[in-house]
Amino acid sequence: MNSIDKLIALANVRGSLDLRCQFQGDWALEHQQEALGMAPYHVVLSGECRVELPSGQRLSMGAGDILLLPVGSAHVIRSPGKSVASSEPRVIKGSGLPVHRIGSASADLDMLCGRFHYNRASLLFAALPEYLLISRETLPATGSLSALVNILRDDADGEQAGARFLLDALSQALFTLILRAYLTTNTQASGTLALLTDKRLSQAWQAILTDPAHDWTIEALADTASMSRATFMRAFTKVAGVSPWVLLTRIRMELAFSLLTHSHFGLSDIALQVGYQSQAAFSKKFKDVYGEAPGRVRKGLA
Repeated sequence: MNSIDKLIALANVRGSLDLRCQFQGDWALEHQQEALGMAPYHVVLSGECRVELPSGQRLSMGAGDILLLPVGSAHVIRSPGKSVASSEPRVIKGSGLPVHRIGSASADLDMLCGRFHYNRASLLFAALPEYLLISRETLPATGSLSALVNILRDDADGEQAGARFLLDALSQALFTLILRAYLTTNTQASGTLALLTDKRLSQAWQAILTDPAHDWTIEALADTASMSRATFMRAFTKVAGVSPWVLLTRIRMELAFSLLTHSHFGLSDIALQVGYQSQAAFSKKFKDVYGEAPGRVRKGLA
């Protein structure tokens, strides 16, 4: 498992394809800020639209474009014509995806909308920008992402058995392909993702991700990176923006959250699996990161 695979697994990303939008004429649709751990996405199947973000950024989207908002930013989607007040679409329910419609069935814009659910303290999502806009112009027509969008369109169109389950399962794969497209076309200057592209620091980062429970020392990590202790600390902190210990703690807590969610291990066992000999020390650090004790988090998930 490479570093990106590990970060995706720790983020515990799950996808859902929630609805289809078919809009005609001049329209606007306002989206509120999502709860932490929710990242909405929009896939334009046909037509054009504009997206306005709280930062003032204005984006144009056309057929084949995909927009992901990693921190669930509030946004307004508008028709490319004149600006109008936000309106409520009609909701048409059937056996497939709910359709939100403005105007007639002869839509100017046809779009799929969904969400990615993830561990709210995910290092991966924290490293992503406010938005990822994957343009159709940067994607090969026969590539994996384009092919997946076509499959989503076909199953959203039909009413085949198991379509809804398949759409949600495929939307989970959609996140990985969006992330891959983003990393291919964007150079990471700093942050945890930038560590992956540094020839020497990536070795230490991979070692931490592979075995976060290990009793790591600066000397051991520096040796892994083939650097002196002082040089390693300076270089790592400069690229990542934080010390190796901060990232190690965050990775350990992500792993603990995953174990709380997907296993029946007791808290003392989980503490040991993420590198803590003391359950009390583990619980204190977990609460520092998530704002709740691990036992309360597990109870809430149940």
